[in-house]
Amino acid sequence: MSADAAARSQDAEGLQRYLPIAEESAARANHKLYVAMARRARGVAHRLTGEWDQAADQLAAAAEEFRALDTPWQIGLTLLELGEVEHSRGNTDLAGEHYSQALTAFERLGAVPYEERAREALESLS
Repeated sequence: MSADAAARSQDAEGLQRYLPIAEESAARANHKLYVAMARRARGVAHRLTGEWDQAADQLAAAAEEFRALDTPWQIGLTLLELGEVEHSRGNTDLAGEHYSQALTAFERLGAVPYEERAREALESLS
């Protein structure tokens, strides 16, 4: 999914280009995982433009969808993004909760590089 790759690389231009296509095709297919991934990408797009409330809403909804699908990798990625939103808003306690939950998700998978990323995010709050 090009929109997901754009979101993970923080590519605002790529998100603008690919996100509408991803949202439409995911909805048309009623593919729950792709719908949630597109929602997370939409949240990242909002975060990149400083639209914190919209970003938090989209990312929280995506996190719930990923929890319902029991996809710890996707949950972890989404919680890292939620942490970034809250960190940017100055809500360090809430950012820390999201980063900690992301770390737990990545530890469950043994995703060491992402565990390190979550730990670094937590340390950045100190």
